[in-house]
Amino acid sequence: MKVLLIKHPTTHFRKTAPPVSGIPLGLLYIAATLQKAGHNVRLYDAVVEADEKQWGEECSNGVYHMGASWDEVKQVIKDDAPDVVGISNQYTSQAPNALRTAEIVKEVNRDIPVVVGGPHASVMPSTFANEGRSVDYAVIGEGEITLVDLLECLSTKGDRRSVKGIAYFENGQLVVTEKRPPIADLDSLPLPAYGLLDMERYFYFNKKGKDGRESYNYPGSERSVSMITSRGCPFNCVFCSVHLSMGRPFRAHSVGYVLEHLSHLEKHYRVNHVHFEDDNFSFDTARFHGILDGLLAKDRPITWDTPNGVRADYLDESILRKCRDSGCTYLRIGVESANEEVSTKIIRKRLDLNKVVAVAKLCRKLRIDLEAFYIIGFPGEKVPQMEETIAFAIRMERKQGLYPYDMFTATPLIGTDLYRLCQENGYLSREITSENLATATQGAGMITTPDFTPQILKALLTRYRRRHLFARLSSSLKFMALHPQYLFLRVRNPAFIQGLLRQLAGLKLAAVIESTLLYRHKNCVIRKVGL
Repeated sequence: MKVLLIKHPTTHFRKTAPPVSGIPLGLLYIAATLQKAGHNVRLYDAVVEADEKQWGEECSNGVYHMGASWDEVKQVIKDDAPDVVGISNQYTSQAPNALRTAEIVKEVNRDIPVVVGGPHASVMPSTFANEGRSVDYAVIGEGEITLVDLLECLSTKGDRRSVKGIAYFENGQLVVTEKRPPIADLDSLPLPAYGLLDMERYFYFNKKGKDGRESYNYPGSERSVSMITSRGCPFNCVFCSVHLSMGRPFRAHSVGYVLEHLSHLEKHYRVNHVHFEDDNFSFDTARFHGILDGLLAKDRPITWDTPNGVRADYLDESILRKCRDSGCTYLRIGVESANEEVSTKIIRKRLDLNKVVAVAKLCRKLRIDLEAFYIIGFPGEKVPQMEETIAFAIRMERKQGLYPYDMFTATPLIGTDLYRLCQENGYLSREITSENLATATQGAGMITTPDFTPQILKALLTRYRRRHLFARLSSSLKFMALHPQYLFLRVRNPAFIQGLLRQLAGLKLAAVIESTLLYRHKNCVIRKVGL
């Protein structure tokens, strides 16, 4: 069958994360699996393939449409004339765009089956597979095998109920078929179908600062991609939705598969940097050591980071030395709360804070840039406990250089235990909408309990950010006093000088201070990573 896979345009709001252009990795895995099954596949990224001059067009009241216009999306569908359309919807906040894309498919041809997959479809298939909607099928969980089975069923006019892991509407009722077990052997999946994309287009946007993940920049670092080498999460954090779409059992590509994947990216696309997006990259210690050993043995070094974070209690000095020597530019760890009761009983993180301190000290010793996630505002958490987390974050930044990636507010993602708890107790102070979810993590809290309100959280975050600025400055000055060569090495980087001159020409003094004194990847500069 002729299959068109679509990454839809996105919507963004003021005071939310900026739009990015990362490769649609999930669709690439699905495309490769469909090709292996004999299907003719096209992948259309409506964000990256659009004219960049259209990026950021304001629709109304601070709402921005990113990517191709809906007329352009319609024309692509007309021109391609697919037998089936698959739409990826990664975030609940973007579900309306997935639905609009489906509606456009039906405007072109009502007879084209439309399939939507992704985390939101896995948690709330009724959003898509509902009466009067334009979506015919929602895929629940991993989509590679499910979509192959569904296409086989459609082509042979078989029994839809025999396809595991889908939802659809029939005779006025939502039908959810038998749950599909997680893919046990991830190595059975072919490498992602990168050949369906204009990879240079992504590298171009990366160079313009539109990379999907923050990274340490050096000449050639824009040739970066994201990789996911494992799936599933056996942990039980109250706020996390990962297991809802990827399951709880931890499954991983073998060391050999990961190294082959890396070699493929280097050989065919000259990739220099990889974002390991795993939720549990370090969970299997032996596998982690094996990947690091493979990176160390490479003839052509690459750099890498872990933007989704790794657990501090799975790191030790031997692993951290390998991380440093194999090209790691930064590690992130999830701390969440510095209060033991909140961490253990409310968040269910079960992380020894002493291990966080020990890892931070080791990273400072080994010159690895380390960042941490923090979250406040959980039901049952009290203001003094939040202040304890804030104080810990400031202290660790000032003394150990542990950079707080941010102090987030707890967000009740649909399907999580946090969402259920808020629903049962009437703690939701704002409606679950695309905009509210998009702004919630940035400080516009959605939870009100007997112990706090969104206004109290906002005041805490305002004070935190003021203290964080001074702590960051203190940590930076201490670093430069210990490493006086830092500024000399920084000014030797032509890219830094060009950026600095642009900032000075634009009288952007705050940006000058940010990029010079408060630069987040100082250890990379000292280690001359990528140079």
